[in-house]
Amino acid sequence: MEPYQLDGRAEVELGYRLCLNHWGKGYAREAAAAVLRYGFEDMTLQNILGFALPQNRGSLKILEQLRFEYRCDFLHAGLTHRLYELRRGAFVA
Repeated sequence: MEPYQLDGRAEVELGYRLCLNHWGKGYAREAAAAVLRYGFEDMTLQNILGFALPQNRGSLKILEQLRFEYRCDFLHAGLTHRLYELRRGAFVA
């Protein structure tokens, strides 16, 4: 997990990429859950961000399944993204 600059603050972002032939098999959700567990339990982070393009319904669904809360839409690399945040107290291992 690397710090990410958002509005001048260093934040930690959850990110992943999978080849198309591995989509829909649960790998992203399983990996994301393991990374979140590491971030909250081992690194003792207080919050972790996640964001995706609005049309990336699969990633948005994963963020919501993992209890991330929608915060706002914002511009990143010239495209509108949906920003989500998961706070330590809302994380369920």
